[in-house]
Amino acid sequence: MNNLTTTKENMEVMDWLSKSGSEDQFLNMLQKDWDSGKANKVSKLKQQEILDNIHQATLKSRISPNGNQVSYQFLKFGKVAATFLIFLFSGYFLYEALVLKEDEAAVAEIPVIKITKHTAPGEKLRLLLPDKSEIIVNSLSTITFYSDFGSSNREIELEGEAFFSVAPDKYKPFKVKTGAVVTTALGTAFNAYAREEEVKISLTEGSVNVVKEKQVLSLVPGEMASVVKGSVNALTKEKFDPLVTTLWKEGKIRFQSKPLREILQSLETWYGVRFETKAFENRKVTGLFNNESLEDILTGLSFSLGFEYQIDQKNVVIKF
Repeated sequence: MNNLTTTKENMEVMDWLSKSGSEDQFLNMLQKDWDSGKANKVSKLKQQEILDNIHQATLKSRISPNGNQVSYQFLKFGKVAATFLIFLFSGYFLYEALVLKEDEAAVAEIPVIKITKHTAPGEKLRLLLPDKSEIIVNSLSTITFYSDFGSSNREIELEGEAFFSVAPDKYKPFKVKTGAVVTTALGTAFNAYAREEEVKISLTEGSVNVVKEKQVLSLVPGEMASVVKGSVNALTKEKFDPLVTTLWKEGKIRFQSKPLREILQSLETWYGVRFETKAFENRKVTGLFNNESLEDILTGLSFSLGFEYQIDQKNVVIKF
């Protein structure tokens, strides 16, 4: 049909088909090709066009070059063989030239959409991404990524707190954007915190690069890069306690010599409440709370620090 073969090649094919056993061998080959689904990918319109051309060519070839009538059995098989031969050779050509382009166009037409996941007060969310990376999202946090995640890039935006267990992929670095700070990893695990202009990237496994504008910090396990609200907004590096930083994943809260004001801020995020108080003790608190209710935690703190509290739905009043 496409004049892709010479007269000599055509004669060689027909000569091979006339040999004993070639019919079964040829049909088996075609059956395998058909079962693979490649032939089915040629459009019905193109199939009919090919068949029409073959039938016309076959009718003209009923008389051999020397004028003798060709046997009906050979013509019958020749028509079938010729049909499938052109199906075989032209099918691949049409598939490459037409179908693949149509498929590529169809893929290109699929819109890339933004996906946003948000957690409510006291809620934790565990996500398994297409690249097998895992994210645990803390309360009152939002993560955003796109529907083509893993195919062209691995980029996520975070507001709040989340723990990332990153699957390795040296060709597509895993990036987490927390405000103006971008953390890049290949395969690692780290905790990211970003609330009210304060950012903390705490590395537990592997290595990461933390970038803010032109400043770059490389972290090893046990190190934390941070930008503290009200500071000069430069990245700083320090050590951190993994037991304190990542216990939230297990539903635990641990305070290590922490001022009451900071403790109440953590409880606001954890339980989705708002504290009202006019005075704060300067004393610092150390304690571990394991999946306990807000009332149980406040009861323990009030006993240690000597204050009274009243819970009114989402509002908590503390009086010393």
